[in-house]
Amino acid sequence: MWVKVCGCRTPEGIDAAVAAGADAVGLIFAESRRRVSVATARSLTERVPSSVAIVGVVRSPSTALLRELLDAVPFDMLQLSGKLPRGAAKGVPLLRTVYLGPDDRLPSGRLPRAYALHLDRRSTHQYGGTGQRVSTRAARRIAEMGRRVVLAGGLTPENVAAAIEEAAPFGVDVASGVEVLGEHDPDLILRFVRTAKGVNAQ
Repeated sequence: MWVKVCGCRTPEGIDAAVAAGADAVGLIFAESRRRVSVATARSLTERVPSSVAIVGVVRSPSTALLRELLDAVPFDMLQLSGKLPRGAAKGVPLLRTVYLGPDDRLPSGRLPRAYALHLDRRSTHQYGGTGQRVSTRAARRIAEMGRRVVLAGGLTPENVAAAIEEAAPFGVDVASGVEVLGEHDPDLILRFVRTAKGVNAQ
């Protein structure tokens, strides 16, 4: 099970994710309380070993922002919601965010092409990171189409095992579910990663 810890903003958060055995860490450049500057991202990624993927999280970025990010930070992939300027991120694998609701309906229209589909919830004022669950039935239907699914939205150490069993995703992504008072908690991160990976081991 591929596990991503998203919204890393501090050295402590990065270190906790790496020590727990996460496969990827996410750095957010879209509008969010977890947003980091390019300078902070560059500093944080110096702590990330090559065995852990660095994911830049963006929403409809400009060509200038993408160029700045890709020049400054050694991203292994980009997580994108919204539109991507044509040819702006050639050679960089994409996690394309698809927003689902709590019901079992699939999104209308064709699912985007990408390395993986990142399934999340959004609210009126917030794109992702809402702490709200998505339909695991809908997620499983997408996985059964042969698409690589990364399940997000309201996952915690307590519910991630059941979510994996129900949705059969390629990976899971967590942010608010491993935070205490808005900061990453090393114990919660460790429990989340161990629980998620333990489902595969059974």
